[in-house]
Amino acid sequence: MKEQRKTPRKIADEVLEVSDQHTNAILGQVVNISAEGLMVISNEPFTAGSVYELDLKLPRLIKGHSMVSFGAEVVWSTPASQPGSHWSGLRIIDVSDDDVLTIDELILDWHTLE
Repeated sequence: MKEQRKTPRKIADEVLEVSDQHTNAILGQVVNISAEGLMVISNEPFTAGSVYELDLKLPRLIKGHSMVSFGAEVVWSTPASQPGSHWSGLRIIDVSDDDVLTIDELILDWHTLE
């Protein structure tokens, strides 16, 4: 299958959790990420086509930020091999230029997903 991503995702070298901006509920943990999208593992499935407003808590201050916020659309979701876990791919659809730079700085030295 041909790769459709414009920029390669990087494997999360640190624990990164995404939460719902409105409820503050933690929805999952980032597996890989780029400024265009991310893959998350979660206890509850995401629904393909749904749009979420998410916060990504950073493991340290980056460019003066402790968190980045963005809108993301669920592209796909599937059960993981571990019972009660689900993989989901999300495309970032609404993010500030400043938060894109913060994500890029966060993942600069991480390993590229092959």
